[in-house]
Amino acid sequence: MDVYPLIFQPILKPKIWGGRKLENLLAKCLPKGELIGESWEIADLEDDQSIVAVGPAKGKTLGQLVEEWGADLLGRAKLFDGRFPLLIKLLDANDTLSVQVHPDEAAARRLGGRVRIKNEAWYVIDADENGFIYRGVREGVDPDALKRAVEAQAVKSVLKRIAVKKGRCYYLPSGTIHALGAGVLVAEVQTPSDITYRLYDWNRIDPSTGSPRELHLEQALECISYNTE
Repeated sequence: MDVYPLIFQPILKPKIWGGRKLENLLAKCLPKGELIGESWEIADLEDDQSIVAVGPAKGKTLGQLVEEWGADLLGRAKLFDGRFPLLIKLLDANDTLSVQVHPDEAAARRLGGRVRIKNEAWYVIDADENGFIYRGVREGVDPDALKRAVEAQAVKSVLKRIAVKKGRCYYLPSGTIHALGAGVLVAEVQTPSDITYRLYDWNRIDPSTGSPRELHLEQALECISYNTE
């Protein structure tokens, strides 16, 4: 089978903070009545595999094509932990996402998890007039100050808030504390990992469980870089 331009079926992810912009602005076909926060466009992970939608390879997963086509598909790009080197998503933040961090290689080793770093970039497709992101901590904030702020529910006071505009791009290397703000729609390009530690989730209750979502404060504090520019 010859390589040809591929179209994949999107993997839709309902999220507590999601909305309907993927449908309203990008013409995605979303299930009725659900808040969809993410559409995974290209994925080659254990539990999430993009499936080809049309053509001779219809029904095959991206992982299968990586094995079968090799360099014909990848070119000079190298595999990432044996997988396609990018994970590409669309994120619709109808509400602000949790304050979170992804471990760098050193932190992942300290925590005893899989050493699969997650560097990512956000390209702003659309943003409300007051759209924003949180990226990094303010000058002078150390782990103790951050922990106190989280426990006092004053996390906003220690984070850098950045106003965003349509067409801008923001790089988030692993170790960067961050959150996507309400009213922002982004394309997220990242290394293929989904390891996330949440520090704070705005006291939300997950309607599917009736309880707050799990937090990982101690692990997150082990991961954060405090000199992010």
